[in-house]
Amino acid sequence: MTEAFAMPPDHYRTSWTIEEVLALPENGMRQELLEGRLVVSPVPPNPHQWAAKQLERLFDDVTPPGLVANRDVNLRLGADLLIPDVVVGSVAALSGARPCLDAADVTLVTEILSPGNTAFERTWKSQRYAEGGIPFFVEVELSGVVQVAVYELRGRGYAKIAAAHAGETLKLAEPFELGFDPAQLIGERD
Repeated sequence: MTEAFAMPPDHYRTSWTIEEVLALPENGMRQELLEGRLVVSPVPPNPHQWAAKQLERLFDDVTPPGLVANRDVNLRLGADLLIPDVVVGSVAALSGARPCLDAADVTLVTEILSPGNTAFERTWKSQRYAEGGIPFFVEVELSGVVQVAVYELRGRGYAKIAAAHAGETLKLAEPFELGFDPAQLIGERD
């Protein structure tokens, strides 16, 4: 017997709330909320998930006490609900019982981009993170030559503070000291 994915009968409406989205049954899909609209997408492909796992490990190795990295968490930004690929946030918030994090709980968000990503993921998500006041944003590009760019919130937008392609070393001093070759995100672990 095969199981079919069933959307809620009113998924097309434009007045969803975060509470309604969080109450939907788990169905193997990412369910985000943007400006009252339910945005449903499949779980990312394996290379995307592998890169997220490697980043989570890299971040966990260097985060100071009180912070930890985690993948695929619900993040409340005003009336929107987004699911970043990797966050670095408060241990208390990530280990607590709340169904989603608030922007104040988060130090860094990461989005991993691949050919299937939409303009929403490439543009709107980073804008929402900036509007939410999240101090650091990391963008990983998996298409072609793997590259990583790190941005710091300055005013109402992000400014690039570091970038590297596969074969180079990305070096960060903030929000924590970190150095790695972006190629590590697609290859086997050392």
